[in-house]
Amino acid sequence: MIIILVIFILTLLIKIRYRKLADVDTYLDKDHTTSIIGIFAVIIFFSHFSGYLDHTPINALDQIAFNVTSGLGQLMVVPFMFFSGYGLFEQYKKKGINYVNKLPKSRIFKVYLMFLFAWIVFFALALLLKANYTVPEYLLSIFGIVAIGNSNWYVVIILVLYFTSYLSMKLAKENKDLVLIINIMLGLILIFSLIKFNAGMYWWDSIPAYLFGLVYSRYKDNFLTFYKKANWTRWCTFILSVGLTAGFGMLNFFFMNPIYYEMMVICFCMIFASFLSLFKVGNVIILTLGKYCFWIYILQRIPMLIFYKVDVITGNIYLYFFLCLVSTALLAFVMDKLFTLTWSKINNLSLKRK
Repeated sequence: MIIILVIFILTLLIKIRYRKLADVDTYLDKDHTTSIIGIFAVIIFFSHFSGYLDHTPINALDQIAFNVTSGLGQLMVVPFMFFSGYGLFEQYKKKGINYVNKLPKSRIFKVYLMFLFAWIVFFALALLLKANYTVPEYLLSIFGIVAIGNSNWYVVIILVLYFTSYLSMKLAKENKDLVLIINIMLGLILIFSLIKFNAGMYWWDSIPAYLFGLVYSRYKDNFLTFYKKANWTRWCTFILSVGLTAGFGMLNFFFMNPIYYEMMVICFCMIFASFLSLFKVGNVIILTLGKYCFWIYILQRIPMLIFYKVDVITGNIYLYFFLCLVSTALLAFVMDKLFTLTWSKINNLSLKRK
């Protein structure tokens, strides 16, 4: 596994180039942010896979690979949250209230429908494997309240955050600063509500990354002006972001204070933003992974669960990993094609009604 991880890291270096000051304007273009997300989709795959190895022989070097990928913990989902908030606010800045009016369908309903597609597969798998879920659990799982093997919490939280953004934009209309204020307040209410109802920390600890994505987009021009002053401004921001992330991580480790953790989350977001101001990243491999990231993230547990039941496969970690990897890729590809076809049909019906 350590060899596979090294190969993956070397793959990331393909086509990576230093960004000149003249090219900084495009540092957060979609291809670059999608590439970062693609990288973390693989890291999450490694981390989830390590959770199914309780009866699989594993050597010390392989364990190092999983320790490296799992060591980030919930920070693995931070780029997804950060770029979701950033991307949404960027569209709002460009398209205004027309974009806001389409949000319930284009973001909220679409993501839920994608989740529902994946839920059908998990539901069928649960029945096939005779999983011990009750009828109420199956019903609640449709809305993501209960998991039936899937990563439900992320979809639920991102849908709620999209709704808070929609509500904020409808209330504040074109007042972008007011949108931020309302959205941050609603985000904090969501965090404290989840804490109040004793939801696991993983339900709320990455929410500030989404909120910071909104803030970063709002003040993107200010960041850009600072980055373009000189090369040292970009390097200092990157080095400072790495140092602060490590510093707050250490404080959180010793004192277990959620404030330190959330400060680490925000600084972690700054690592990507400042890194992309320094380097152009993206090749066909990680860009493709980024484009299919939702399906890779939401479906990867299915082959892991299926092959987990086959001792001949789990007895060989490399065979198990390869089969899970290929199966996840096929599942993601097929599901994306099915959903794209379905979504185009829904859009065509909407146009005919108009």
